[in-house]
Amino acid sequence: MLNNENYMNFFSKRTDKLNKIQIDEICKLKNSHWEYGFKSQRKFFRNNVSQADIHNLVINHKKIIGYTLLKKSKIKFSKRQKNYFHFDTLIIDKKFRKKKISIKLMELNNKIIRKKNTFSILLCEKSMINFYEKFEWKKIKKKFIQGEKSKKTYMVYNKKINQKFFFL
Repeated sequence: MLNNENYMNFFSKRTDKLNKIQIDEICKLKNSHWEYGFKSQRKFFRNNVSQADIHNLVINHKKIIGYTLLKKSKIKFSKRQKNYFHFDTLIIDKKFRKKKISIKLMELNNKIIRKKNTFSILLCEKSMINFYEKFEWKKIKKKFIQGEKSKKTYMVYNKKINQKFFFL
């Protein structure tokens, strides 16, 4: 029997394979950082997460303590549409931070992105750029982004961006 708080189980599930308890735990974990209220987090999940999206979970003693979401999305390069993963949400329970869990979680995300033979884009605060660059994510120059006015930084993994693109 494992009583070690350092024992972590990392795995991925599509939305359609999550049960209600897991969805509630994800919403509670997200609410511990983005305090919109549990009901608001649940509504956001219901309205914005598709059945084919990939949830990467870190479990410690049957509790979700780490989470990322890879949302299946489409983007338009010139006149061609491409599928990609929108990297949405990276969160580690406050009690488990500084234990290098985010490193293993990022490695899992990158492995899935490569395995699916696609690329991923995320939007982050400037303070997080160095963290993502450690995992081979690259900043996208503003000149390549059309229709977005965000003050945050776009980053890409597993794709060279050398043409303008539009989010769909």
